[in-house]
Parts: sequence; structure tokens; C-alpha cells
Amino acid sequence: MRLDELAEQEGDGIAIEWKSFLLRPEPEQRTLAEFTEYTKSWERPAGLEPLAEFNTPWSGASPPPSHSLPAAIAGKTAATFGQEAWRRYHQKLLRAYFIENRDISSSHVLLEVAREADIDANVFEETRIANGKDFETEVFAEYNEALTSGVNGVPAVVIDHRYLVSGAVEVEHYQKALAHYREIRDEENSR
Repeated sequence: MRLDELAEQEGDGIAIEWKSFLLRPEPEQRTLAEFTEYTKSWERPAGLEPLAEFNTPWSGASPPPSHSLPAAIAGKTAATFGQEAWRRYHQKLLRAYFIENRDISSSHVLLEVAREADIDANVFEETRIANGKDFETEVFAEYNEALTSGVNGVPAVVIDHRYLVSGAVEVEHYQKALAHYREIRDEENSR
């Protein structure tokens, strides 16, 4: 949300490239009680991001997601339908998880989200199955790249493939970081 605001302010001055980061790369069994307790930690980011919505703690009938990989692969699948379809899917996926407390590691839920994002669910599923291994390889490559860049959680922004801004920060913080690193880049280029 803050990056959308930043992109709107900066126009063509920046390009934002979303990449996968797996908070839970491997399946992990957690009880609903353990996961519900964990989701109480969402209250802090909810308080920092006025445009974001969170339902905390986790409630409803859905079990907790087992891991992050299925949702990351679904995101890669949605991207094959174009940037706008990916944006719709991304927003609906965040809503499914943080607001509706749905298990976004479930293939059934990921297909429901595709329908909600106005993506043909049959073509979505065919694409996911046909390209699943390639998408998984891409997701893990991005995840490993992030780890190499010092990323250890989300949100995280890497500027010019070199400078890490970690955590939920205000738009003004991003603007100051961009200005600072543009100065460094300009100085390096003038040598």
C-alpha cells in the first residue's frame, strides 16, 4: 500500500518489482491454537498501516496455512494473465489471508481467489499444474536472492539491488532512502 503510494508519487522515477519471499518455505504443522496466538502479532503492523486490514487473532473455521510455497506459486500463475490480473490476485490473496483468515496453502482456496480476481479458474489451474515446477524454481531463486541481500522477513525493499530497507516504514522513509541512494549512485557514476 505504501509502495503503491510511493510509485504514484515517483511516477517513472522508480520501478517496483515484486519478488517472492517464503516465510515458511517447508510445510509445518501448527495447531490452530498456536497459529491463533501467532496472529496476535499482526496487531502491530495493523496499527502501522492505516490502509491495511487485518482480522486478528485468526478466527473462523479454516486451519492455518501449512507453508508459503503454494501461495507463491499461485502468484506466479496469476502473473501469466498479465500485470493487472496479478495485482487483483495479489490483493485478493492478502484479503483471503489477513482479513478472511482462509488457508492460502489450500489449492481449493487458491482457485477460489482466482475466481474472485476474475481469472478463469480452469485455465489458472491448468497453468499452475503445467508450470508448477518452473514456478517453484523461480520462487526459490527469488527467495535465495532475498536471503543473500539480507532480507529475513517482510516487508522488505531492496533499492538498486544493493540497499535494504526492512520493516514497515512510512512513505517518507522510502523517499529519503531513494534520495540518499540516488546521490550515491550519481556520485559513483560521475567518477
